[in-house]
Amino acid sequence: MKASLPKLVVFAAVFAVAACSAMMKLTISGGLERPVVRFDDGREACVDYLDVRDVAAPGRSLWTLRAVGVRCAMVGHIVYGETPRGFMVETPPTPLSADASYEILGMGLTTNLMSKVPWSGGLRIQYRDGRWREASVARGAPGT
Repeated sequence: MKASLPKLVVFAAVFAVAACSAMMKLTISGGLERPVVRFDDGREACVDYLDVRDVAAPGRSLWTLRAVGVRCAMVGHIVYGETPRGFMVETPPTPLSADASYEILGMGLTTNLMSKVPWSGGLRIQYRDGRWREASVARGAPGT
């Protein structure tokens, strides 16, 4: 059975849209005890999942949030250790330490009127000399 050109074009378009995703820029501010994660320089984001991990312990979550009952919940920022409305805690928060390196990973959906495209974002950070800094990535290290 031979597929017609219009059917192939429709199939290719649907497949291409399904494979789309967007990147979200994550930033961090505040102190070591209560850092604040913001999305795309302070705009609200529809967040499904946020995970904070210790780089020295791959796969170990220090704090994990997930949206409850929906695919994502709108937030302007998330404060470490505080559960925003519409989220549940999957991993309770562990205190953070100065000079340790952390990864923050987030996922959600864009809020375009025409479509909801999945987004993801990540940040590798370290609290040094009284402020958050981008953590360097060791070349050739396991998991990098």
